[in-house]
Amino acid sequence: MARYVVHLQSVSPKMGCEILVVGDDAVEEDEELEVDDSGIEGEKLIIKKDDEVVKKVKDPKLPTLEEVEDHYVRGHIPYRDWCPICIKAQGKDMGHRKDERKERLLPEYSWDYCFPGDELGFKWSVLVGKEKGTRSLMATAVPNKGGGGKFAVDKCMEFIGENGDTGNKIIVKSDQEPSIKFVIKDLVEERIEGGTVVEESPVQSSGSNGIVEKGVQDVEGKIRSLFLGLEERIGRKLDARERIVAFIPDYATYLLNRLSKGTDGKVAYER
Repeated sequence: MARYVVHLQSVSPKMGCEILVVGDDAVEEDEELEVDDSGIEGEKLIIKKDDEVVKKVKDPKLPTLEEVEDHYVRGHIPYRDWCPICIKAQGKDMGHRKDERKERLLPEYSWDYCFPGDELGFKWSVLVGKEKGTRSLMATAVPNKGGGGKFAVDKCMEFIGENGDTGNKIIVKSDQEPSIKFVIKDLVEERIEGGTVVEESPVQSSGSNGIVEKGVQDVEGKIRSLFLGLEERIGRKLDARERIVAFIPDYATYLLNRLSKGTDGKVAYER
């Protein structure tokens, strides 16, 4: 147990005293009163320091004891993929989850487009991205489909950074659609050399890019709900070309990442 030398200095009878830590030299507890060069009377005191405690940050992906207890009280409803009872009882209908729970060596990102619009025919080009492990999403309205300047790439880089992978090696999935290949090409050039592994799936193989396709469905649904909800709140129809509508995709994924819980009971932001 460490001990520290402390001077108790009397400043004045009215002002009381102050304690100053002056070092970590060990001293005897019965040392006498001493006077320093300034003429201020001081007494050496011993402050014993408790054993150092290393605080470990809890993994937010794991359930707390309270969450586990609550899950048992609820009779294992809803399904939780961290619960061995749920896996044994219901896992046979969810065989694909076995692969999801394997340790990922590299983060895996995918991108695709969706084109929400209105009955007048105007449509936004929205770039949607998803990271497989955290299931986090990004979406942003872009000027046009395909390679079109730095805006789309900057948004992709922000998304990668939000997941903590700015300096990490990542996998980027591509279904070889020309517009997405342009974006990925620009992304590879923007990132550190050798930091991006591009995996191309067979041409027109939608199943191989199913992670982001499910994300596109979620984003489109949330965009529609926010659009209709905004119209109801302000009491009038919105033109899809209005600037506020262009911001809805970003806000939709902001909400999904922080409010939409998966079968593990966590949101993407926690993962």
